[in-house]
Amino acid sequence: MEFQIEKNSPVPFIKQIQEQIKLSIAMGVLKRGDILPPIREVEKQTGINRGQIHRAYLALYRSGLLSPAPGKRIAVAVSAAAPDSINKKCQQLSKDISKRVRQIGISPIAFGRYLSRHVQEDERRSPFIAYVDSDKETALRRAEQVSRLWHACVVGLSEEEFILALGHGSKLRKILVNHLYADNIRQVSRGKKVDIVPIEIYYTEHTIRALEKIRASSILLLLPDHAVSSARFIVEQLRKWMKCKEANISWMAISKVADFGLLLSDSEYDRILVSPGARKSVPGQLQRSSRLILLQMELDPIGLETARILAGVIL
Repeated sequence: MEFQIEKNSPVPFIKQIQEQIKLSIAMGVLKRGDILPPIREVEKQTGINRGQIHRAYLALYRSGLLSPAPGKRIAVAVSAAAPDSINKKCQQLSKDISKRVRQIGISPIAFGRYLSRHVQEDERRSPFIAYVDSDKETALRRAEQVSRLWHACVVGLSEEEFILALGHGSKLRKILVNHLYADNIRQVSRGKKVDIVPIEIYYTEHTIRALEKIRASSILLLLPDHAVSSARFIVEQLRKWMKCKEANISWMAISKVADFGLLLSDSEYDRILVSPGARKSVPGQLQRSSRLILLQMELDPIGLETARILAGVIL
């Protein structure tokens, strides 16, 4: 691919490179395995110093979009093209807008900047995308993370807030949710004009290290109510990281725990694991107990990029 760099644009060169790569992936021009131009070649083509080009590539590598290829090359790591119908509609809409603003004597590039500011303000008043979770704190944290990565406005809502928003005729259209919670959100939004976009989540390195150190024969897993139906699947995922494969793992809804102090002092379980959605129900003074492991999960970067396309954030 050839990069088109606007030297007089207020958009930094690094971001221009990143956005052109993202757009090429979104439009299907670049697919998994395609090789990007070497940094030296991009430097010669654009006149941008190789340090900035390297930082642009590195940021996309860390987000899961790019990966190493044989011969010290860089390849596209995902295929996440938007449906052809969306691509065609966007292309036609762009042409129509460009033609109309020229007719009224306005620079298309200048109007693009005006439109960007206008729609950003509109989305702040009436959000288009939300991240929904049973836990408000988790929803806000992940919405902030996605907003930062996508350069988009994503609000964080608890399930209760989401249901309330639907009942008040919210203009939300795209709902991001972790894949374990997706069926629950589909059920509560049935009949509403919203698209549910699941995103894969996985355990953090800190949690994996904690699981690998477990030497216990009896373990209790505490889950939020909505996750109990997926308990067997969650247990299977946990066993993959535990060296003690023969451990007996039981589970229960966190709402069934009447007294956490009593549960922690009970000798029935060697270790108690608490899933992220159940953490807020554990009293703060007990969260540091040596018998307790608070599981932590994070969004899969490759899954995030696919979700970005499905959520309509094509650039």
